[in-house]
Amino acid sequence: MLAVLSVSACSKPSSPKWHEIALPGPAVLRDVADCGDRWWAVGGAGSGPGAWTSADGVAWSAVPFAPLPASYYGPREVINSIACAGDRVAMIGAVPGGAHGNPRVSTWRLVDGRMVENAAPFETYGGDRAVDVGPLAGGASGFAIAGNRSSGAAVWLSSDNRTFTIFEDAPGLAGETVARDVVALPDGSWVVVGGAGGVLDQRATAWVSRDGRWARQDPPASGGFNEMQRVVRDGDDLLAAGVRGTKLGLWRWHDGAWTAGDTFGDGAPGVRSLAVVDGKPAVVADGLYIDGVLTEAPAPPTAVAGRGGSLLLAAGDRLWMAER
Repeated sequence: MLAVLSVSACSKPSSPKWHEIALPGPAVLRDVADCGDRWWAVGGAGSGPGAWTSADGVAWSAVPFAPLPASYYGPREVINSIACAGDRVAMIGAVPGGAHGNPRVSTWRLVDGRMVENAAPFETYGGDRAVDVGPLAGGASGFAIAGNRSSGAAVWLSSDNRTFTIFEDAPGLAGETVARDVVALPDGSWVVVGGAGGVLDQRATAWVSRDGRWARQDPPASGGFNEMQRVVRDGDDLLAAGVRGTKLGLWRWHDGAWTAGDTFGDGAPGVRSLAVVDGKPAVVADGLYIDGVLTEAPAPPTAVAGRGGSLLLAAGDRLWMAER
């Protein structure tokens, strides 16, 4: 495990051989995903939501959106996060709105080849206690969203990919806490990662739940600011990346326990995206780091997804693929 977590300082990985992917129509990309048999890229297309998918990573097609008939914000949203569970696909979109320009959020589900907007009361994602919503994860028991309310870390759970129930001000989860990401375990449980405590001495924190009752875990942390910001499955393990002090850092969850890996890079911008490619962590922060080494990318990266030795990278309005 220590060998997997360590960042090699003595050997620089070979630079990926990137080739650009041509998407049909204009795109602003926010997230990418490997859904087993299909690749996905999401964001905005023109003045509304956009999503593109491919079976082989070469030929991509646009996916149509079907907002609710009375929806004002749905047709204007940008999709910020995508997740899948088997053949089920879910997305989160948002657009500023209202008198104060706060995000107006909705979720979407794949139905007969179209992304259909889900109905939800305004207070589900907004209201006086709203802070932020996302990212999204899928698993055996459905879908989950990590986010924050004025009471601290919050989670939204859905078994049907249609109706999400918010868990806010929940015992074990709420307080001086923040939730940054969520991932599913093979048994259907959810693991939320983030931080707890004061801003200057925050600890990296994780919470585990199967039914909305949360058990807190405290992964190893160093002095100063610590926060787990993205987490992904790596086989039966979990791999998390975030900020540890002034650096970026990795954590691994194995058999119910967290261990910390080495630090690398500059922690100031934080971690925006995380994937595993060819058995190595690919981290998007102030640049693209593969196995802890700053790696040449064709443009400033936004998000990454991995499958085996294939790495899909979103960079602004462009999409790229590389093989390692």
